[in-house]
Amino acid sequence: MAATKKLTRGISKDFVDAFKKSELYELYQKHVDELIIGVRINYLNLYFNCDSIAKITYKKGLICCEIDKYYIDGKHYKNEDKEKRFKIDPTQLCNHYSDIKKNSEKKATLEKKAQSKLVHLNNQNNDTNWFCFDVEWKKAFENKQERGKAEFNARFDIMAISKQNPYKVAIIELKYGSDAIGGKSGIYKHIEDFKKYQDKSYFNKQEIVNTIKSLEMLGVKIPEEIQNIHVDDIKGYEFYVITLNNNAEEVNGSTPKQTMSGYLFNDKRWNCKRVSIKTVESNFGDVTDKNNSIHVKFLFSKQTLNDLKIDDILQFKNYENE
Repeated sequence: MAATKKLTRGISKDFVDAFKKSELYELYQKHVDELIIGVRINYLNLYFNCDSIAKITYKKGLICCEIDKYYIDGKHYKNEDKEKRFKIDPTQLCNHYSDIKKNSEKKATLEKKAQSKLVHLNNQNNDTNWFCFDVEWKKAFENKQERGKAEFNARFDIMAISKQNPYKVAIIELKYGSDAIGGKSGIYKHIEDFKKYQDKSYFNKQEIVNTIKSLEMLGVKIPEEIQNIHVDDIKGYEFYVITLNNNAEEVNGSTPKQTMSGYLFNDKRWNCKRVSIKTVESNFGDVTDKNNSIHVKFLFSKQTLNDLKIDDILQFKNYENE
């Protein structure tokens, strides 16, 4: 019985050629400072504010787009509504770009906007030590049934790669302020997802190489240091949690760092005021300890969306790090 082919990302040369002949290529080049291309398995996602505004596919020699109608008319539809998502040709999408931007601005959270700005600031800086090659990364599965069996629904905010050989990959979660530190999608869930990713050996070097090469073919500016990257050049990966707007919301209130400590540790570290009933340390150990089975680096900055100037995403001097 033949071995199952391992799923990996990337698009065909025909897809690339068709994309570069379409209006989408001109749109991207014109708005390269605000758009991000995400390479998937035989399709692309186009992001504004790290918000997927279009799924781009290539079928029978044609570039096709699928978009949530909200971005066109600003109206919210239920998931079961047939008109929620519809196909649109590249010309129509480009003609509606100002509407798409306007509606995305209304929908996107401060965290999503900060995520996008952080990626752009980093990738526009030639002197940064890292290149962000993906946002909203999600593990690929053969189908929904396989995804369900895997019980892994993580979506990582930013994937970055160092510019020095041997290369390291950074898997980054971004937090903005205190709102999303607790709850179902809070820091406990992120650490749980990091652990599953590690335990299931989901790290795929070929996927990273294919993604970078696809981006380069699509016209994305790739740093010279990684243009000829090979699988054997990639050393491994590290986990990071970046917190922006590390400011208390009120006088004498807790900062996001203090709040996060309450979910991470059993003791009142980082001047924490209250410890959660369910902590990361109780189930995964001290994840800030390099000798722990899973190690995560935490970076904190008081900078907010309006004054965000970090242009080297993992340069420790830009943060208060732990």
